[in-house]
Amino acid sequence: MFRKRKLISFLLISSSLLIHSRAIAQASEAFEFTRADWHLAGISEYHSDWQAAIDYYQKVIQESYILPLDIREWYRGTAYYGIARCECRIGKNSVAVRTSLSKAFSHHFWNFALIATDSELMSDCGRPWLDSLSRIWSNILDEERPFWQEQAPIIFYPDGYDSSARWPLIVAMHGGNGNYESFAEHWRGMANALKAVIVIPAGVIRESQITNTWGSDMSLIEKPIKDLVSRFTSKHWADPSHVYLAGFSQGAQASMELAVMRPDVFRGAIAMSGFVDRSISDSILRKAHDRGVRIFAVSGEDEVPSFREEIDTFHVSCTKAGIPFELNIAPGMIHEVPLDFRAQLLQAWEWLRPSSQSARQGQE
Repeated sequence: MFRKRKLISFLLISSSLLIHSRAIAQASEAFEFTRADWHLAGISEYHSDWQAAIDYYQKVIQESYILPLDIREWYRGTAYYGIARCECRIGKNSVAVRTSLSKAFSHHFWNFALIATDSELMSDCGRPWLDSLSRIWSNILDEERPFWQEQAPIIFYPDGYDSSARWPLIVAMHGGNGNYESFAEHWRGMANALKAVIVIPAGVIRESQITNTWGSDMSLIEKPIKDLVSRFTSKHWADPSHVYLAGFSQGAQASMELAVMRPDVFRGAIAMSGFVDRSISDSILRKAHDRGVRIFAVSGEDEVPSFREEIDTFHVSCTKAGIPFELNIAPGMIHEVPLDFRAQLLQAWEWLRPSSQSARQGQE
């Protein structure tokens, strides 16, 4: 009887593990399909093919059903916003546009400020209607806020991790109006590939239970990121002379600016679809050069023109100051995390790492 119970227990555990592994595999596959259709929706919008974009956003909504709740909600809310944005440009009546935007709000898309910047959407829906809807959901946001779950950083360790080995540390920052759990999915498996500890924090500004942003005030961003780094380096969980930043969009902006502003902490940055919308003084850039900071940036061939102009300008400024700056223009890429994320990241990491070693030797 004991052996029978033991066998049953073993079979139940094995079955549970098998179901869990299948669920992970299915979610991973769904994430890739969702991500691909998200890219195709963005490409269609870039080329003003509004109906194709709507169709792809609908696929995103359908394919994301198996993803974890917060990631699914983020994709669905943002996709419905994309549909509303396209519907108003394709000439659909305001009822259809309002319906899609209402669905976006119902899935926690509560970025009221972003909606207000879209003059066509505002004109189609009408300011009074949008203001009324925003007030309703603002009240719901205030009611929900006390019950929001804590957003602990997501951490990936390489296999065989041992704190005594003093591993490199990468702090990876999602984009504005982003979901940090979804961003973390891109980094799954990369700790082993890069032989580094990877930490993904949530943005300092919380727009909803599932959405965060960073803003552009570096004084608000610098302290929590530095505190996060200190937590790992002071406890010898990572090597303080091998700390890097990486980010997408607004996270890329923060990564590049913090890297040059605090070269005493950060050895370099990997920027995806980045931009820098402020002037950084020559003296700051010179200090970054003297400390061996390096920047690797990936920007799309079909990037937002203003962002592309800003990254080009920053590239020129850094190069003039002697800061090694590799700018990779990816064909067919829009404002997004690169579809070939793994390949781009491996290339960036291989390019960044020699400088950290030389910088470390120069300080010893």
